[in-house]
Amino acid sequence: MKLFLLLLSTCIGLQAQTLSGTIRSNKGELMPFSTIWVSDLNKGTLANEEGKYAIQLPKGEHEVVFRFLGHTPKVHQVSIAGDVSLDVVLSEEAITLQDVNVGGLKEDPAIGMMRRMISMAPFHLKEIDRYTAKGYVKGAGKVTSISKVMNALVGKKMEKEAGIKVGSTYVLEGINQITYTRPNKIDEKVLSNRNNLPAVLKNSGAPNLRITQTNFYQPKVWGSLVSPISPSAFSFYKFAYLGSFQLNGQTVSKIQVKPKSTSDDLFEGTLSIVEDTWSIYSFSLAFRNSQGYYTFQQQNALFQGVWMPVNYDVNVNFDAMGFGATFRYITQVKEYSIKVNPAFVVKPTIIEERLHKDWAKEINKEKISSPKLALGKELTRKKLKKVLKEMDKEEKKEEFSSDYTITVDSSASIKKEEYWEAERQVPLTEAEAKGYKEADSLSVQDEKKRLKDSVNALPRFRYGDIWGGRVYNYGQKGLGARLTLSGFQPGYTAVDGYSVGRGLHYRHTYRLADYWGTGFDVRYAFSRKAWNGMAYVERNWNENRQRMQLAGGSTIEQVNSTEPISSAVNLFYALFLSQNYIKLYQKDFIKASYALQLNAKWNLNTVLELRSRTSLVNQEENGLFHKERQFESNGLPFATSKQVYGSILIRYQPFATWRRYNGSRWLSNESGPTITSTFEQAQGDDAYSKVSFQVSQRIPLANWGSINYRISAAHFLHKPSILIDYQHFKGNEVLVSSGESSFLALPYYALSNPGDHLKAFITWEPRKFILTQNPFLSLYGLKEKVGYSYLQTSLNSQTIQYQELSYGLTGIGKILGLDLVYPIGTVVPEKWKVLIRLPF
Repeated sequence: MKLFLLLLSTCIGLQAQTLSGTIRSNKGELMPFSTIWVSDLNKGTLANEEGKYAIQLPKGEHEVVFRFLGHTPKVHQVSIAGDVSLDVVLSEEAITLQDVNVGGLKEDPAIGMMRRMISMAPFHLKEIDRYTAKGYVKGAGKVTSISKVMNALVGKKMEKEAGIKVGSTYVLEGINQITYTRPNKIDEKVLSNRNNLPAVLKNSGAPNLRITQTNFYQPKVWGSLVSPISPSAFSFYKFAYLGSFQLNGQTVSKIQVKPKSTSDDLFEGTLSIVEDTWSIYSFSLAFRNSQGYYTFQQQNALFQGVWMPVNYDVNVNFDAMGFGATFRYITQVKEYSIKVNPAFVVKPTIIEERLHKDWAKEINKEKISSPKLALGKELTRKKLKKVLKEMDKEEKKEEFSSDYTITVDSSASIKKEEYWEAERQVPLTEAEAKGYKEADSLSVQDEKKRLKDSVNALPRFRYGDIWGGRVYNYGQKGLGARLTLSGFQPGYTAVDGYSVGRGLHYRHTYRLADYWGTGFDVRYAFSRKAWNGMAYVERNWNENRQRMQLAGGSTIEQVNSTEPISSAVNLFYALFLSQNYIKLYQKDFIKASYALQLNAKWNLNTVLELRSRTSLVNQEENGLFHKERQFESNGLPFATSKQVYGSILIRYQPFATWRRYNGSRWLSNESGPTITSTFEQAQGDDAYSKVSFQVSQRIPLANWGSINYRISAAHFLHKPSILIDYQHFKGNEVLVSSGESSFLALPYYALSNPGDHLKAFITWEPRKFILTQNPFLSLYGLKEKVGYSYLQTSLNSQTIQYQELSYGLTGIGKILGLDLVYPIGTVVPEKWKVLIRLPF
């Protein structure tokens, strides 16, 4: 009994007590989502939206640090013997405009600071070998408004089927464990998650919130936004020194960040940096695009000499497509365990070249005998770049440029409320608590119905699917079986008259890039009174590196193999304007294809096809209207042509890298060139062989936008004798734009021939040009581009050149675009053409 009482008293002594209170500013304002950090326990929590906090602590003395962006951290020594109430007042950072030595340079002190900050960004990306941490993540959002039009279209369906109500707050929470391994491997595990989403959304798989946000030391964040610490930052941003303050003997300077011009991929706000180490202390940045306004705040703290994020706060105000919504995403990271890269423990002292020219010359002349030792010395920005480059050479080259895995613990969704109270330690607001209570109540009410209708977890066939089609998912999270019934696809051409088609496709996915599938498509042409269709079986495996397909059937193909006009556009022109542009032939075939990604740079594609092709003739003379017009002939008739066709395509991307997500790899070639070489040969009737070459690339031009080019050439080793094997060009004769890498005013068959050709498409997409100089139009989503297209080919032993100049505008009404085209040469008699660019 004495032993039992002793153990009981020990347990009671060790039992955690609660430290709680409210955090305000010295002006009396509440401080939502302030960070509370217990230094001796390496743990912390956040205040809620009302500035209230609560954290469980064991008995004893603890050092608790309270932080809020733009305010001086406050340290409290707290003695815990029972529950303790502690209200905290944080003062604004005592920013002072210090005299900064700029050596007589007529520039803002922020310029030199940001130069050194940018030069140290690659250093900070390498300074940690590995770390682990735990984090609490919460996303809260609601639909705030819906337009009358959208409410009439989807309002009732949104509330009835999805359960989403305007004005209701929806909350998602997660407790995640994260492990980072240099240079780019992140493993994140969801230990627990919960939400008050409607049952329909919850059952379909609620998203898992992530701790990892983005790293502002990288040149681009969230995909396309330009970081203020990017190497090209001075092309996009203006920086101004706002002052400095002292923090534990270190100087933290506050820099104002402003874009040089209004753009949807640039931030504005403030960035606080730790001088000498040139690390991020905190920032408050925002950007605006055509869909809303976004703010991002981050607060860092010092761990083992490295400034690590402890708090993220993302706010989204969405206003587009007839919906208004708000969303807030907060993250608090704790329990850091860090292993610093030994070579980066000592940080270099960065010498500003423009202030110390002679000293900088001497430093730059010194040879780099040991890059690791050089990091502990005084370096110029230029010399630091060289040192880091030398260190890159010594390191093992990684296969993946990014490698992210997220998994969910099997018990993540069934954790008890006691677990959440211990781990979350962020008091719920009244609205959030009410939302959870309502969700739990509805869950209990629906439990019997869900058990009774558990078979409904599998998708059921509905009569409406016959017309509209449907995707039947029998797996979860993109894995398992999926059956796709396509909707009816109507068509109208001079050859077929009215036609209708549909397909049925099955896929079983083992992993995101590991699947096998089979399916078929059928089509009936009423005027030809003929069925056509094809079936296939395919396999994709080896982390998306290999793909094989076997297909066969009888299909209708366009004579112009570039397929310059869609069946939907042609249906409108043929049916309502009696202008038919699609010319067709029938192909009966059996085809095998195999693709192999040898590595990130090299790709091989092969095709072997046994085919029999037959010419077709018009069955209709005109459409419903304009009966005075007659459809053009379907093209030159030819006898049935039987061939064995084969092709080998080799693609080379010298700067491509692998990215991996949840065990599946994907290619990334953001700005490097793509070089393709193809050999084609057909044996049998109308034999021919051809070699072709193509190079394409997107070249970023910093503040000038980007240039995209695609240049290709082809040569027939043995010329074909029938039109369907000629070299065709993607032209356009309608008033709808036919897409990228196409001639916008060239007739579909005007220059089709069996001769050599050279073609080029060059497009400049400026950040600012004519209309986009207006900030309102730019933020509205308007984009401009200027294009030049060139074609040189041989026709009837004559060399013909054709050129186009174009000006394009996209983002009109958020979805439409316009192209103004000026053809050069005698091939097209018109001198101007205006096209509508559709989003599909």
